[in-house]
Amino acid sequence: MAMFLMILFTSVPVLVLCAILFAGTSRRNGEEKLPEFQPGAKASLAPPRFFADESVRPSPQTTYPVEVLLSQIERHIRLEQAAAESFLDVPTRESLHSRTATPLMN
Repeated sequence: MAMFLMILFTSVPVLVLCAILFAGTSRRNGEEKLPEFQPGAKASLAPPRFFADESVRPSPQTTYPVEVLLSQIERHIRLEQAAAESFLDVPTRESLHSRTATPLMN
């Protein structure tokens, strides 16, 4: 019973303090003026940009045949597999962080 009363008497003042703080913050937020609604006005939004300006666009590149792209991807995969196998044979810090001879980005 003493434990219950001790918990009750310590939690009631904390609850009252939280209620006072919450009431104080809600009164301050209510005093702020909200912008008035104007049905005739239109919002002007900037055009969406995803990580770059619209002025910076990649130049149109020539298209390559699908066979050429597939052969480059297959070569890249073979080089990556060879690098992984060489790391498994002799695992060192230098061989882990070394670059492969592929022109494609990793």
